[in-house]
Amino acid sequence: MNKAKKWVDTFLLSLSSILLIAMVVLSIWQVLARYVLNIASPGTEELTRFMLIWFGLISAAYVFGAKKHIAILFLREKFSWKTQLSQERLTDMLVILVASVLMVFGGIRVVILTSAQMAAATGIPMAFVYLSLPLCGLFVIFYTIHGMLTNKITGKEEVGV
Repeated sequence: MNKAKKWVDTFLLSLSSILLIAMVVLSIWQVLARYVLNIASPGTEELTRFMLIWFGLISAAYVFGAKKHIAILFLREKFSWKTQLSQERLTDMLVILVASVLMVFGGIRVVILTSAQMAAATGIPMAFVYLSLPLCGLFVIFYTIHGMLTNKITGKEEVGV
């Protein structure tokens, strides 16, 4: 299971790095084209926007898996270890439920609804843009299940529980 997590981590980091570099290059080109060469470049703005959507969701899934997301721990840390464990498991189940219903199921419905639409400037199918939602939802579910199976609680290893 840890091998799969490392592979997913590497994949998400690589993809988000490529997207970030591509967004920077396209943004620089757009500025140069508009202000230096005096030519319009409408496709680059739209493509950069779509890449930003993918980048944000992929990065959020990775940060979620690394347990580096924003968490309010001061209240939870006032409870015993067993209570913290039960709170963590309840939270994990809620995350799986929300990611399944909103991100995966809802995302698939949006992909289906937008399957016939094309982006105005680039001609990219809008379904491809919205595909990032269910895909990243699956990554969040994977990371949550991995965390439950490896007994990790917000960066701590469980010992003997």
